[in-house]
Amino acid sequence: MLHIETEALERAMAESADEGPLFILLEIDTPGGDIALAQQICGAISKAVNCQVIAFVKGGEYGGAISAGAAVAFACDKIYIADNAAIGAAALVAISRGAPVDFRKAYGEEVGEKFSSAWQAYLASLAEQNKRPALLARAMVDKDIEVIEVSQAEKRLFVEPVNKNSEQKLVRIWSKAGSLLTLTAAEAVKCGIADRVVGSRQELLRDLEAQGARIVINDCIQKAGKELKRAKLKVGRLNKSLDLKSKQILQTRYRANALRILREARKDYKVLVTLAKRYPDLHMAPQLLEGRLNSVEAAYQKAKMRK
Repeated sequence: MLHIETEALERAMAESADEGPLFILLEIDTPGGDIALAQQICGAISKAVNCQVIAFVKGGEYGGAISAGAAVAFACDKIYIADNAAIGAAALVAISRGAPVDFRKAYGEEVGEKFSSAWQAYLASLAEQNKRPALLARAMVDKDIEVIEVSQAEKRLFVEPVNKNSEQKLVRIWSKAGSLLTLTAAEAVKCGIADRVVGSRQELLRDLEAQGARIVINDCIQKAGKELKRAKLKVGRLNKSLDLKSKQILQTRYRANALRILREARKDYKVLVTLAKRYPDLHMAPQLLEGRLNSVEAAYQKAKMRK
């Protein structure tokens, strides 16, 4: 879930709401991402007016609605899921040197537990608002939560084993301690997390009795993804260019050449600073780049003063 795609989704939701469609269909296939962005998307979903928001969890490159993707699905009025997709595994992780790290290890046990508890509560509230089992949502965040399904007076309940009473009959163990809950398509429907397994968008539309509906596809999210890809390629070219200039400036003996190289490096760094500010998903530090730009500017002014 990227900043640029989140902005695009918010625009798409606003445009669709203005048109007053029968429903908005979000096709989800994501490994997750920034929880603040997920909450932003969920907020945009809640603001959709005059229509239902339907999630279609697809089995694609990332396997379904994983981590923060589960939260987005929970925010929708209905969840359809492809038979080869999954939903769950929503524990908080931090990124350290490009690799995922347990949130508690990254920020300490106390802070990590605080954020984990808040994230659990958020997913549980999203699940509850559409009558989905909140405890299962919590088990997707905390591997220590155990969930069993029991029946009592012909009612199905999801409880932790410690809370089961003698009048309740054990039906199924859904989550054991030691692993995050991730549900297959069939499991998601069976426990009430998802509404139905479907094989395609067309099958989903038939179930909604909307097979004859006019479909308006908003491609702003795809365009945002392509825009970010172009930005990444540009950053790669600029970094290669700056590496080359670093070597050239050390080898040149002539003031004119040094000035030219420094001018070009200054221009490259200005573009990098702009890209870093425009695309947070590039994970570049604008302040660091601005510091390097200032160093190049200082070197340029010093070279100009040399005789």
